[in-house]
Amino acid sequence: MDFGELVVENASKIVEFLRILPKVLEEQKDRINAFVEMIRNAKAIHVYGVGRSGAVALCFAIRLKHFEKALGCKVWWVGDEVREKIEEGDLLVAFSGSGETAEVLIVAERAKDANAKVVAITSFEDSSLAKIADLVVKIPGGLEKGKGWKYLEAQLVEGFYGGGKFELLSYVFQEVLINAIGEYFKIPKDLVIKEHERDSIRKRPSS
Repeated sequence: MDFGELVVENASKIVEFLRILPKVLEEQKDRINAFVEMIRNAKAIHVYGVGRSGAVALCFAIRLKHFEKALGCKVWWVGDEVREKIEEGDLLVAFSGSGETAEVLIVAERAKDANAKVVAITSFEDSSLAKIADLVVKIPGGLEKGKGWKYLEAQLVEGFYGGGKFELLSYVFQEVLINAIGEYFKIPKDLVIKEHERDSIRKRPSS
């Protein structure tokens, strides 16, 4: 098998794996309904994650930020150098497959100390992050800390190098969530386009 064929084969495996997501979300519709109400009522929304989970969380923050005007609240990425502190009435959305990432736990604890709401996107409902959170959306596939390389080897056998299932599913989840938020709040697509244009680098007019 040449490399191109191998890529196509892996694409088919991943697409097949993603088929579990609708069932996962179907079982959590009440939680997702509660999640959107937290978004509706938030004074500001803060998003955070670390590592690969953080990359997914950042994608969600960037997309959600385009909805600021429609939602009537600011969206902040906790990792930014310039950001607002988490305050009472705010919402923190924290991504962590294991639910045990130290940096994420610190931010979540500070949010709770400020009387903000916390939503955990994690694989483990008995994790430290889940215990802190007001609401947990369970996305499977995270690596459970404490099991070490034996757990990673299990991931390799299933065709994923060093994990990746949680990040893959949570990325698709945040895309689904963004689309649903847009439809639910009836946010015009041209408003989002304008926000994209504001972010783009404009060429100087020719002299």
